[in-house]
Amino acid sequence: MPFRFRLKSLMRHREFKLREAQAALGAAEALRMRILSGIDRLKEIALQESVQFEGEQKKGIGAARYLHFKAHLSYLEHELLLLNKELEKATAEAEARKRAMIECDRSVKAIESIETRDRELYKSIQSHKQQKQLDDVAVFNDYRNRSGGEGES
Repeated sequence: MPFRFRLKSLMRHREFKLREAQAALGAAEALRMRILSGIDRLKEIALQESVQFEGEQKKGIGAARYLHFKAHLSYLEHELLLLNKELEKATAEAEARKRAMIECDRSVKAIESIETRDRELYKSIQSHKQQKQLDDVAVFNDYRNRSGGEGES
């Protein structure tokens, strides 16, 4: 009779939950990376706009253009603050997903260790059964040889 793990359905369920947790972590990390990329792009735009603003100030700039630049730079700073808040949320979410994935991984490993222990116990029991059968055959053969040898004398 081959080895059958008694908790196989539980192990499949926990492995499924682990794959789900890994996918959720991947999605959370992807969102975090998109936000980081957006922050980098926005910083680059803000830097370019600041350099352009300073260049125009040196040449002389009209009041309307000055107010427009100031409002635009203020808007960029505001957007950067919003993205940083989104990044904090996304980072916290990614950390929570990572903790959940680690917990799922631990539960899978616990079931795997039970399976390993059960498999070793099964092998040991099978080995003992086989040894007992061999011993029984040896005893029977010995008995047959002794009883057969005595009857012939």
